[in-house]
Amino acid sequence: MAEVNYEKMLFDRSARMLKVNGILSIVFGGLAALFVMVFFLVLVAGAGSDSPDASSYGVLSNVLVSFLLFIIGIAPCVYAIIAGVVLLKLPKPVVARTLLIINLIIGVFVNTVTLIFSIISLTQMRDYEIGYKHSR
Repeated sequence: MAEVNYEKMLFDRSARMLKVNGILSIVFGGLAALFVMVFFLVLVAGAGSDSPDASSYGVLSNVLVSFLLFIIGIAPCVYAIIAGVVLLKLPKPVVARTLLIINLIIGVFVNTVTLIFSIISLTQMRDYEIGYKHSR
């Protein structure tokens, strides 16, 4: 009986950590998306400014590069928001582990807080797998 309560406690702890990781992913993904959009608008406004020495090819290339930077910059933000929503719903352990590993990789390049919480959640993943079998 005590072992079941201990497993439930471990599952609850790891499930709460997954939810915290999901909330952090949504918050930081949204903030990064806002930053990327503002950066994109400033870049496009600067590229489209009227200067006497700007040629039409220069403006077009600046807008194209700005658009590519926008797509490359917004993709991890959109992923972080979607992953956060999925993690809040406490998915199957395989899905949760995959999302946490991708969050870990993105966290290395973008956000240290997401990186740290992904590492903590991955260390508790075994408890989540065991408790998930018993809770469903």
